[in-house]
Amino acid sequence: MPKGFDLWCSAGKTGRVWLQGDGGSIKPGEALVLLPPQSKGPAEGPVAHMATLRRALIDANTGHVNLVVCERDYAALKRGIGHLPPMPQ
Repeated sequence: MPKGFDLWCSAGKTGRVWLQGDGGSIKPGEALVLLPPQSKGPAEGPVAHMATLRRALIDANTGHVNLVVCERDYAALKRGIGHLPPMPQ
């Protein structure tokens, strides 16, 4: 069973956060945003996209997101969104 937890963000937004598997390619500060299934449209449409973690959780989050993060960000988010390190410049 994959590890995951619900995170409550600013302004009442939520996210379901998942830990990437061993050997994953997601770096700190990045997130793989899982898109909801589309009932209309081609079956081969996109299922996810990469975004910065801040954008995925706060800026582009219209209410609820599902995302996969690296181990370091996962541990920080388990303690709360305020524990995330600053974004790299």
